[in-house]
Amino acid sequence: MSYPELKLLTYFRTKYLLYFSHKISDMIYPVLETERLLLRQLAPHDAEDLFEYFSLDEVMEYYDLAPFKTLEDAKNIITYFNNEFEKGKGFRWALELKSEKKVIGTCGYHNWYPEHFRAEIGYELNPKYWRNSYMKEAILPILIYGFESMRLHRIDAFTDPANIASEKLLHSLNFKDEGILRDYFFEKGKFVDAKIFRLINE
Repeated sequence: MSYPELKLLTYFRTKYLLYFSHKISDMIYPVLETERLLLRQLAPHDAEDLFEYFSLDEVMEYYDLAPFKTLEDAKNIITYFNNEFEKGKGFRWALELKSEKKVIGTCGYHNWYPEHFRAEIGYELNPKYWRNSYMKEAILPILIYGFESMRLHRIDAFTDPANIASEKLLHSLNFKDEGILRDYFFEKGKFVDAKIFRLINE
């Protein structure tokens, strides 16, 4: 799938709509919308929704964090994500399920290097909503935003080699496998391998 094909798929299958709101300092936080999801900036009132799944072992298995113990942990990660935006390092969208007005996950860019036209993408989803294609629906407009508005040429994704579900998701979005980086991350007291994927605007 080429980038133009990806763009067409996004517009006609997810009814992609882009608009802007939520001014922070001199920057504008992008808001994206699909058929089922509203992708917006995280807010303090989202803490309970995030705590619901960030407190689960199955979600945190591949995260460099322990499962959350308190609501304050969720508030802190919201603050962290928003601070990264204010510093110009990336975006982390809340994935709000429009039918429930509930945040069911997050997705976005980090390690954004505008001078190199690249960034990394990361995501997680409440297990109650797995296997419903919500994350793929969210990532499609995020990729478009990255290529068109952030002027990215390359988008990277790193996964644990054991995280087969994430690998399948990336392949379905036309990310290419570039191999395994041995002992690439130090997480939870040990070195772990990372599998790297890339999507290039060709």
